Amino acid sequence: MKILYIVDSPLAFTGGCWFHRNHIPAKGLMSRGHEVKITTINPNMGEEFYQWPEVVVFSRIYPFDPLPQMRKFKQMGKRVIYEIDDDFWGVNPDNPSVAISTEKRWQYEHIMAEADAITTTTEFLANKLKKFNKNIFIVPNAIDFGHYQERFRAGQTLVIGYSGAASHWKDLEIVVEPLLQLQGKYEFDFVLQGMVSTPLESEAYIMRQMINMNLQPEKNRYMEATLALYEKMRGLKYQHLPFYVPFLHSAVLRRCDMDIALAPLQDNDFNKSKSCLKFYEYAALGSATLASDVLPYNKEVGYCAKNTTKDWYEKLEKLIVDKKFREELATKQRKWVMENRDLGKIAMLWEKALDPLPIDHDKNT
Repeated sequence: MKILYIVDSPLAFTGGCWFHRNHIPAKGLMSRGHEVKITTINPNMGEEFYQWPEVVVFSRIYPFDPLPQMRKFKQMGKRVIYEIDDDFWGVNPDNPSVAISTEKRWQYEHIMAEADAITTTTEFLANKLKKFNKNIFIVPNAIDFGHYQERFRAGQTLVIGYSGAASHWKDLEIVVEPLLQLQGKYEFDFVLQGMVSTPLESEAYIMRQMINMNLQPEKNRYMEATLALYEKMRGLKYQHLPFYVPFLHSAVLRRCDMDIALAPLQDNDFNKSKSCLKFYEYAALGSATLASDVLPYNKEVGYCAKNTTKDWYEKLEKLIVDKKFREELATKQRKWVMENRDLGKIAMLWEKALDPLPIDHDKNT
């Protein structure tokens, strides 16, 4: 196949969605002998872009209406796919992207309706998308194990850590109190990776000024939630490593060298539509994962805590004090991810979803 991915911006490479739903699939497909190109959308795309591909993949949201380009590809007999990995209708109000998801609703709903098929990450999200397009292919996120090295295991002190993007402050809040209590009883380091691209102190100052000056009112709820948790974390002994671009993410996580990796998640529809990618990355590095007992984690992780301070405290304490249990869990989790989410296997699902030949779509969901 000749496959063309059309992304929204020349800076798409700085985002995790591009990395995991465009770049990684492209790498897997190329390993299976397909030709793949990735280009930025342009209202004046040259004729060569329309002629070359057999399959065209649009994804997420664009700065202008992409339907004219999409329709031209279809008129030329090209198979058009729309890739979506989030519930755009249920974005949490404290998510920094909430305004975009509402302002662009007309765009993504029309793209879904006119695409030949949709690819997405989970069954829960697929069921939501079926009202727009019945041809849904579930293709889970994959781990390229060639891109991940197992962690160093170099420290003498136990390391507990969390890695997440800017939309996860309310999720992180779930574990702050258990961590505060456990640090009063046990010696361990806590590493927080991501969330913001500058030191937390600097980011907090910037957010306060933006709220005071009402510079981005659509983001006030997000910034207020962030600042509230930042204040609560002052009692926690932690180290912060800022956000890195996706190509460097695995190396930064390896540097964190987490014995125990946390994946807290609030129980709401937006989060239920997510995949277990955080767990896959932790497991690939050899860290033992403790996750919230909610979708999607409770279907795959194998060790979960209810979203109460008591249960997170107890489940995390067991990992702290029982080294044998912790290491056996890490080994078991890594084995599951290698057997079920390795890119070499998931690439075959991408191949099936993108195949321009006629397919019995009833067998794909």
